[in-house]
Amino acid sequence: MTNMKDANDVKKIKELKPTKSVKDVHASSSARRASEVITIVVGSHPDAERDDRPLAYRFQKRLEAAVAAGGSPGEGFPQVQIVTDLWYLNDPTLVAAPAIVLGTVNTNAAVAHLASRLPQTLVVDGEFEIQLDQLASDPRVCLRGVDAPSTERAVRVFIEKFLAQWLESTRVAVSPTHNR
Repeated sequence: MTNMKDANDVKKIKELKPTKSVKDVHASSSARRASEVITIVVGSHPDAERDDRPLAYRFQKRLEAAVAAGGSPGEGFPQVQIVTDLWYLNDPTLVAAPAIVLGTVNTNAAVAHLASRLPQTLVVDGEFEIQLDQLASDPRVCLRGVDAPSTERAVRVFIEKFLAQWLESTRVAVSPTHNR
């Protein structure tokens, strides 16, 4: 026996027309998020999860402190999030937004992706590279080490030498008036 109320509910559900597709909702949400965040990208490889993710959490705290010192979130300064290379590389809005990719080419596909796309800014042979566009036309940074300790040194040097300038250019790049 079919409950008449259940049958009517099913009929009403079938008559509903969605106003937006799931894809549309995800795209608009993703685009909004990308313009409001700086993304730190770590590899999804087990070594990256073990070595680079803890580094990314420490780096996130430093970035958040630097962002807070320069202005409060919502005033053109983005939030800071951490994602894996798989998520990052499969979301075109994240790939085009401000991001700091860290790790080795063997453990982070996003490092390999950006290695040939960004200019070398600082190279310590056999140890690490810092790659970023200092003219701020590309808001992405690649901190590439040959192993976990050298990646950590790349992050430390980036913080000391390039972070303040990069954050200022990133703030301009993601400010609400700039994106409209």
